[in-house]
Amino acid sequence: MNLSPEQMTAIASGEPVPCVLDQTECVVVRKDVFERMQHVAYDDSELTTEEMIAMAERAFDDADAAGPIE
Repeated sequence: MNLSPEQMTAIASGEPVPCVLDQTECVVVRKDVFERMQHVAYDDSELTTEEMIAMAERAFDDADAAGPIE
């Protein structure tokens, strides 16, 4: 795969570069950027008790920060 100088600059900066390979739309990203994205991908596993408590605490904190309902 050959990238233009502009695409190489984007990759070096951590930006995604769209491309088409054999009529398939793709995106080229640096390996470190890809690995970071994998950690924030959707996770549909069961929540742990600690995660449920943390979500409840955030919800209560958000409600407190919003103030009284008028």
